[in-house]
Amino acid sequence: MTSRSIPFVIGLTAIGGAAFPLLIQDAGQPSPALVALGDSVFHGKSGAALCYVCHGPAGKGVNGLGPNLTDKEWVNGDGSLPFIEKTILEGVPKPKKLPAPMPPKGGGQLTDVQIKAAAAYVWSLSHKQG
Repeated sequence: MTSRSIPFVIGLTAIGGAAFPLLIQDAGQPSPALVALGDSVFHGKSGAALCYVCHGPAGKGVNGLGPNLTDKEWVNGDGSLPFIEKTILEGVPKPKKLPAPMPPKGGGQLTDVQIKAAAAYVWSLSHKQG
């Protein structure tokens, strides 16, 4: 007997004039659509967050500002999708290793779906497939 997860919709987004469901699927892995929206949020194109300024355009970190998000080291938590969502929502007022705090919502005006999308993108950086 095989088991499979059933995707569930967490929101809708418009891309190129069409609405696409944003899914969490396959044992909690984010869908490509959710990761794509998160890429847009991370790079300041949606929600006005400036994640890339401190974490670098490729998520590899900026010395003295933000940690590398592409490796398996998570300084302030476990690196799970729920942890990353919480970190984006609340920020990191007192980082353990770097002097610069991370503002809540990356300093932007992010919706709940944008927070989930940004978390999915960040999670995907350290969970590359194949």
